[in-house]
Amino acid sequence: MTSSPKLTRSQHPLSLVGEGNGSQCTAQQGLVEPALPLTFFEHASIETIQQFIQHLTEPVIIVNAQGYIYFSNSKGADLLTCPQASLKGQDWRNFLTEHHQARYDNLLSNDIKLGKNCGIPVQHSAEEITLITASGKAKDVELSISYIRSHEPLFVMMMHDLTQHKAENQKLRKLAATDSLTGLANRRYFDEMLHHYWEECTGKLRPISVVIIDVDYFKVFNDQFGHIQGDECLRKIAKVIADIVPIEVGLAARYGGEEFALILPSHNAKMALTIAQKVQQGINDLRFTEQGLRDYVSVSASQGIASEINGQFRTSLAMLCAADTALYRAKADGRDRINTSL
Repeated sequence: MTSSPKLTRSQHPLSLVGEGNGSQCTAQQGLVEPALPLTFFEHASIETIQQFIQHLTEPVIIVNAQGYIYFSNSKGADLLTCPQASLKGQDWRNFLTEHHQARYDNLLSNDIKLGKNCGIPVQHSAEEITLITASGKAKDVELSISYIRSHEPLFVMMMHDLTQHKAENQKLRKLAATDSLTGLANRRYFDEMLHHYWEECTGKLRPISVVIIDVDYFKVFNDQFGHIQGDECLRKIAKVIADIVPIEVGLAARYGGEEFALILPSHNAKMALTIAQKVQQGINDLRFTEQGLRDYVSVSASQGIASEINGQFRTSLAMLCAADTALYRAKADGRDRINTSL
């Protein structure tokens, strides 16, 4: 008599593997070799299956061939924000976005046919989808589907909630892209987005402009009033810029030291000049009396603008260099002024 395969538990609660020969069914793209727990499900009673799933730490539901929920563990009920007892009999497609409903209808139907033809369970690789919970909230989850033949065709659907993971990743991405002093985008993110907006605008034959802003005599301000006052000055200038150039208008970044830079998609030279003039006025209007400085203490900035229209520049770097040259001319002409690239 052949002994039963030994089962070992891996990171995925359902990914148990056996020692010995396994079966494969690769007639459908996206299928993976079925793991032995699926064989276990086929021979176990429905009560045993429910007990096993109930104690898993990941959300799991079992759906019948018609797409109705046969069983859910408590984690599955929590994920779908629906009482566990109330889930049974509900159409699981009600929790899918319209985009995924038809796809999974076809998938379940094909799995039943494939399972009958192969005579073995069918398991799909995990993929990311969006569920709509009973409370109407969208949740991104990683979904794994396994077709098993118990006393009737059933589908075991294991889900992993990606909400917290995505929120943490988004927070890390934002921190990596943000200048810690001013809260604007940092130089690395500016360079990345300049390439992105350049490709987007030139590909659609739309204009794009960049503006480089340099605070005049900032070293003198720093030396006279101290680095703490200097940092606060940069923060105030950053707020002026951010208020004039919100995210829906373009990207504002701290370019380095006392320099700032703007990316203005779909802005021609005239439109970019209007933005620069607003920034110029906002900086000129700044006062620092709440920091203990006299009312006459103020700052100014010089700006250089370059705009890509109809193939004027071959690359985004060439456009940026043109804006830098325009800035240099503005400073050479006496500062506190705006210069547009020729």
